[in-house]
Amino acid sequence: MSRWSAAVLLVLLWSTGITATAEAAGSAGCGRPPPASVPDRVMLDERERSLIADLPAGYESGHSHRLVVAFHGRTNDNAQVRAYYGLEQPAGDPTIFVYPLALRQADGTFSWADPGDKPDSLRDYRLFDAIVARFAGDYCVDPDRIFVVGHSLGASFVNSLACARGDLIRGVGSVAGGVQRSHCRGSVAALVLHNPADKLVPFSEGERARDALVAQNGQDEAAAEPAEVGPFECERFAAHDPANPVLWCPHHQDQTSRGRYYPHQWPSGTGEAIMDFFETLK
Repeated sequence: MSRWSAAVLLVLLWSTGITATAEAAGSAGCGRPPPASVPDRVMLDERERSLIADLPAGYESGHSHRLVVAFHGRTNDNAQVRAYYGLEQPAGDPTIFVYPLALRQADGTFSWADPGDKPDSLRDYRLFDAIVARFAGDYCVDPDRIFVVGHSLGASFVNSLACARGDLIRGVGSVAGGVQRSHCRGSVAALVLHNPADKLVPFSEGERARDALVAQNGQDEAAAEPAEVGPFECERFAAHDPANPVLWCPHHQDQTSRGRYYPHQWPSGTGEAIMDFFETLK
């Protein structure tokens, strides 16, 4: 059976009235006419949660699509990160992109969790579940190719989500994030970037996220090999599970395109590097 959890898949099949088997290739939305308009929200806890979704031109319901869910950081919203992540332009295989919007806090910043949430039950893990259920029910999604992307707070969230939903997520791409460890459900391939000069999310937090992902996949920390991913020089941990490599990529892009010193930035070439990495995960 695929990485798709049996419980999630059966709920999707029941909710859409499709009588496919759990072994069927593709989600419950395969072969069904898509909605008249692309969803721009999902319901969670009786509350509408906004999102931006992008479908391939000429979407075909008979073809399984990758699903990439991209999470923004503490201060930039989903429209802003969609503009600078640069994920859609280099996408090779037909891909559905979803950019959810986090809830605002009293100080005007965003958060994917409530105070006091335990690492295995951050509030918006269930938002991710709702997005997967909605798009897999409405569209033809490949259950073996569900990916998550994040920067800063969004990176910390997807690094943590990769553990809590490891049975569903195929790969993660994160920049400048930490991690909250919980009971991991499976192995997840990962591309992790961090700038050693970052002060907003210290480099040590990135190293901690790297170590958590390496441990999650049962890799050998001493068996890293050099690798290149786009413009980045990386270390590849894959000796014990080649299908689920962890690529650790310290970068040194300190200056923004406007000349501002900002080592916490999303470095140039990252979107293409992440999508190229996802392309290798068959």
